[in-house]
Amino acid sequence: MYQVNLNLIRQTRKSKGYSMQYMAKCLEISGKSNYFQREKGTVPFKATELQQVADILGLNYKKILVKTFRKSNIKRPEEVS
Repeated sequence: MYQVNLNLIRQTRKSKGYSMQYMAKCLEISGKSNYFQREKGTVPFKATELQQVADILGLNYKKILVKTFRKSNIKRPEEVS
């Protein structure tokens, strides 16, 4: 499973001096509050938006996605009583 590296997006945007309003305009999102919700993780970025974000920020698309490991609910034989 992959998760969007929102910290990388936020840090890179800030380091380049790009405002949320600028990012919203580039992504054709109405208003900076709608962009903020994506950057915060409240609303997920669409796949097409992630590619645009990578291009705008000069990041490799693969760096934006981070592989995550979920803890399995499957019990090992020694854990079953």
